[in-house]
Amino acid sequence: MAITKVTGDVIANNAIDHDQLSNRYTAAIAVTSEAAITINTEDADVFTWTAGHDTIVAFTNVKIGSTCTLQITGSGGSFTLALGNINGSAGTFNKLGGTYSDTGSAKNLIEFKFISTSEAWYQISQIGS
Repeated sequence: MAITKVTGDVIANNAIDHDQLSNRYTAAIAVTSEAAITINTEDADVFTWTAGHDTIVAFTNVKIGSTCTLQITGSGGSFTLALGNINGSAGTFNKLGGTYSDTGSAKNLIEFKFISTSEAWYQISQIGS
């Protein structure tokens, strides 16, 4: 059955365009480097910062099927990245591949797929040469 007109939250022809999506799917948030960073997965899908600390990243408001992307630019130091809690409890993080690099200007793209409210699969990539 096709929906034929827009009234309130009803969408014409079963189609959703980019302007109708919430910030969760259309926003990127610049984060300040800190020793502990909490990512609210309801605020955006993309979070960016330049490494300036050894950092532990925690995630809140995770739902099954949530995705999250971190783009972390290396500072040229030797800062590390660790993964912490999911929704306030110890998270399980399953790494598919890749290595985090804090080499100056290295861009790390870390993609997470949450398969439960306490478990994620992730991969780390850098720009190829």
